[in-house]
Amino acid sequence: MKPHQKPTKNPPRQTPVDTDETRRSLLASIVESSDDAVFAKTPKGVITSWNPAAEAMYGYKEEEIVGRPVSILEPPDRPGEMEGILAKIRSGIRVEHYETHRRRKDGKSINVSLTVSPIRGAAGQVVGVSSIARDITERKRVEEQQLATSTYVRSLIEASLDPLVTISAEGKITDANEAAVKVTGVPKEQLIGTDFSDYFTEPDKAREGYRQVFAKGFVTDYPLTIRHREGRLVDVLYNASVYRDVQGNALGVFAAARDVTAQRQAAQYARSLIEASLDPLVTISPEGKITDVNDATVKVTGMARSDLIGTDFSDYFTEPDKAREGYKQVFAEGFVTDYPLTIRHREGRLVDVLYNASVYRDVHGNVLGVFAAARDVTDSRRVMREFAETKNFLDNILQSSTKYSIIGKDLNYRILSWNEGARLNYGFTGDQIIGMQSSILHSPEDIKAGVVDTLLKSAYEKGLAEGEFLRVRKDGSRFVASVVVTRRNDASGRPIGYLLMSTDITEKKQAEEKLRDASQYSRSLIEASLDPLVTISPEGKITDVNEATVKVTGVQREELIGTVFSDYFTEPDKAREGYEQVFSRGFVTDYPLTIRHGNGRLTNVLYNASVYRDVQGNALGVFAAARDVTAQKDAEAKVAEQRAREEQRARELERLAELERFQKLTVGRELKMVELKKEIEELNREMEKLRSAGPAERR
Repeated sequence: MKPHQKPTKNPPRQTPVDTDETRRSLLASIVESSDDAVFAKTPKGVITSWNPAAEAMYGYKEEEIVGRPVSILEPPDRPGEMEGILAKIRSGIRVEHYETHRRRKDGKSINVSLTVSPIRGAAGQVVGVSSIARDITERKRVEEQQLATSTYVRSLIEASLDPLVTISAEGKITDANEAAVKVTGVPKEQLIGTDFSDYFTEPDKAREGYRQVFAKGFVTDYPLTIRHREGRLVDVLYNASVYRDVQGNALGVFAAARDVTAQRQAAQYARSLIEASLDPLVTISPEGKITDVNDATVKVTGMARSDLIGTDFSDYFTEPDKAREGYKQVFAEGFVTDYPLTIRHREGRLVDVLYNASVYRDVHGNVLGVFAAARDVTDSRRVMREFAETKNFLDNILQSSTKYSIIGKDLNYRILSWNEGARLNYGFTGDQIIGMQSSILHSPEDIKAGVVDTLLKSAYEKGLAEGEFLRVRKDGSRFVASVVVTRRNDASGRPIGYLLMSTDITEKKQAEEKLRDASQYSRSLIEASLDPLVTISPEGKITDVNEATVKVTGVQREELIGTVFSDYFTEPDKAREGYEQVFSRGFVTDYPLTIRHGNGRLTNVLYNASVYRDVQGNALGVFAAARDVTAQKDAEAKVAEQRAREEQRARELERLAELERFQKLTVGRELKMVELKKEIEELNREMEKLRSAGPAERR
């Protein structure tokens, strides 16, 4: 063999046995530490392996279950289900995310999501079956609770006597209750899908109304007139607001109409009374602008009504700053009594007046403005008479209300008046309750805690007090009420009692508590996870995260929300492609990405993600859970590094052997040359002897 040639015999190489064992050990470690129940079985369903999570989920220890048929987990109401799944697996079909329920050792049923896959031999034949089961009992319970809540909300909508509709962004009716059917005369199935604006005397105004809701988020007391299909008209005030998905995206408008036909007729009558008043009456906006006046105000100022409306109230007095301070006191305290001012007529004539003013509110208790009446102090008797007449008129209007309980009582808390709404709410007739102490309507707990005395004391001192309290009916049942108490004064301004207005808000409170409990429960589940969890909008923005996500990114929750999901990965395009796949396919499983921490630390993860939807099935966003596989990646890298070192060592040994063979060959040749040289030297000596010998010696 020539020196530069490699030997024909291959050097010994290390067999892959150690690598295979390492992989099997790693896989076993992953299975053992998995939160999901992972177990294997033969193609005929005999269980051959069982991890700790399976033991926790089903209650069987490994020694109890291995060797037994998987049908032991099958509940009585699902006979043959497992055999059907095994038949699919034997034919090579994988079953993914199959939701069913299984029986634990203690007989309890649990909801599970199964992924069942064939295990193939070297030739591709099915030699076993692997099952991964996830307990979804809690998720199912939450879904059932949400469905029940949805049904409950629907019942509340249908129970309303007010017309309620939901409107899409395009102005189409998407839902309506029975009251909306009655007020329009159109069946619900015909209403849905039609233009909301079509059912009003002023379609353009109706259309502008719901556009305002989408632009501002709400409208309050928006006036419209509904036209019944038979021509009957109903005056209504709409209160509407947008409803949104969990990311805050507007899905539509929820609008409730209150029939104010009778109220408008009463308002027209009240307007007639106002105009009949000889005292100057004015309404003032929160900005101090005049919004309405009567003819007496026109006369006392010398200004036309159209010129007064929209101007500053304080401009018509000798002391504008004092006038401005007066209406600010009304907004701050709820009222002023006998506030002295001097009105200046445009021609210079002065009129001394005492103003009595109070705030007026909408049906929700929101302050809309100030109603102010000026009394000419030169004619106090006439003013007292007019004030008493106005008070009696207001009492008559309030007495007709059935939604609100309106109760009058004296300073000793004895009930003096009782309207129809109070009878409906409390169950007492006026004859039964008038003259009794109002404590009969309060819960003993509120009385003992002193909250009732505090409310009435505040009303006495400030003129107005409000709050939410437990109330007691005639039959002993209780309800939560929103209560507003105002102090009643006589014509001279001296306190004589209280006017209490309340409405039952029990259902509202119950609905709020259920929604709050459900929200807190969902949030607790998310935060309890050790894996990073995130929700993503259709635009790829992060809408929520848990604490694990904060830790893995190094970014605070409030800074993460609203940012682009893909920005926190080493491969943003791949991350973006991932959540786009979820929206197009509905889910992704074990999607590999690498999260970059704010300090540069990298975390290898596998994402499992799916879309979540609203009740109509529309995709609202993506819920994504990341499993940290950094340790697994590191282990794989170490295995690869060890393999590379072993291969390098084998190459070095082969080179060393070749050098040794070359050295032996070279040394052998050198030894032969030495021996040959000795032989030549010996021959030379013999020749020299012959040359130096005589002829006789040579013979």
